[in-house]
Amino acid sequence: MKPLYLGLIATATSFNVVAAPSDWTPGFGGDISLMAAYTNTNSQFSDDNETTSNLNSHGEDQSSTMVAPLGTISYTLDNSKQQLFFGTDRSDVALGRFHAELGYRQKMDNGSTFSISYIPGLLNIKTWQDPFLTNEAREKTDSHIKAIRVKLDNIAGSMFSIDSAYGKYDIDNEKSGASLKVNTQLLDRNSDVFFIEGSHLLPLSQTQMLRTALNYSKIDASGKAMSSDIFGGSASFIQLFERSSLALTLSYKKALFDAENPIFSKTQEDDQFGAFLAYEYKQPFGWKDWGVVSLIGYNTNQSNIDFYDADTMLVSLGMNYRF
Repeated sequence: MKPLYLGLIATATSFNVVAAPSDWTPGFGGDISLMAAYTNTNSQFSDDNETTSNLNSHGEDQSSTMVAPLGTISYTLDNSKQQLFFGTDRSDVALGRFHAELGYRQKMDNGSTFSISYIPGLLNIKTWQDPFLTNEAREKTDSHIKAIRVKLDNIAGSMFSIDSAYGKYDIDNEKSGASLKVNTQLLDRNSDVFFIEGSHLLPLSQTQMLRTALNYSKIDASGKAMSSDIFGGSASFIQLFERSSLALTLSYKKALFDAENPIFSKTQEDDQFGAFLAYEYKQPFGWKDWGVVSLIGYNTNQSNIDFYDADTMLVSLGMNYRF
């Protein structure tokens, strides 16, 4: 399974929750989504690009289709102010971040919502043991991230929010550069990861909203050539109709790496751009609690090292059920 594609698919199931509050009805609740998607990418890290002959270009174009289930479950206490939850946070996947988490959230008297959660690394992501192996099949290995996350939403009713996380990214069998005569210690991708984001939701009218955000990530990898500081921002315009909603999200990130990559004799710098157009139609055929969701998404990474260039496009369609 391709984690980037899953993040894009999840956007279509959840973008509307940027504008909608959590359900605080006492008892169990949740949602289930089933998405079908077509994707195309030329990333060297796509698990379809098993063999590469050239380290000085992006990978070959690869297309695929998939079906991806997503879901969350929560339990709200009788006071309607405290909640336990597990699954993929809908506000996360609306922004293209895909992971499972177990946590607790509480409504505060001043209008804020406090959340703390643990990301247990249940969703393993396939990556190459040695991405730089050429002219023979690259072997896959599992990677995963474990983290603690703290959020404060709608601080004192201001519509400002802060989201932060600290964790570790581990690769089971890291062999980056082992096929070449380079210092492999500089290429070790195992990392400590820190993330923080500030965001604001601005109502433009009764049916229109604008969400803006600035974020920063610190990747403190064992290999200094893989360590980086990442600065980003995004803007989402949400339009609500009587039975449907539409959202357009534009994003940008700049990644600055700490040391020269010994394979390419350059210090890596990346610019990443993303655009997503998502649509949801509620209660199709009169089905209560159901929704039809679709997404067109495009993401591009432009690096000063051609090996890391990548373009990804996705078109998806599916159904969402909320209970």
